[in-house]
Amino acid sequence: MDLEITGRGTQVTVSLRQQAEEGLSRIEKVLGPKCTAKIVLHTEKQHSEVELTVRNTMNDFASHSSAKELTIALKDALDKVELQAVKARKKVVSTRHHPGNSAEGSIRLQDEDVDIREQGNPESERLQHAKTGTGKAIAGVDDGELHAEQDVATS
Repeated sequence: MDLEITGRGTQVTVSLRQQAEEGLSRIEKVLGPKCTAKIVLHTEKQHSEVELTVRNTMNDFASHSSAKELTIALKDALDKVELQAVKARKKVVSTRHHPGNSAEGSIRLQDEDVDIREQGNPESERLQHAKTGTGKAIAGVDDGELHAEQDVATS
C-alpha cells in the first residue's frame, strides 16, 4: 500500500508513522494490496485532527477525527476507515454469492421461462430424464399432466 503522510503544524514522528502503517496493514488485508492512503495531521495548540483517505479500485474511504492527542485521533480515523472497508467488502461478497433471483430452472415457471423451455434448453432436457423431483415435475408440465404451479409429491 502506498502511504503519504503530511504534518501541518507538527512533525511526523517515527511512532506516528509506525502506528499508521500498522493500521493500514489491517485495512490492506481487507481491501488488497492495490491501495493508496493519504494522511494529513493537523495540530493547533491542544487540539489535533487527522484526515485519512484510502483509495481502492472499488471505492474511496475517508475519515476525519479529532482529539486532544494526535495518536488517539489517528487510531480513531484508522478504525473508522477499517469499518468502512469491512462493510464494503461484505457487500461485495454478499452480492457475489447471492445474485439476483430468477425463476429459471425452477418448478414454478413464469412467462420468461416458457420461452426458454420452448427453445430446447439442454438443462431442462437433462432434468426431464430424471425419475424423481425436479425432473419429474418438468416432465409433467411439458406433457400437460401438471399445471405450472401445482405441487409434486416426491417419493
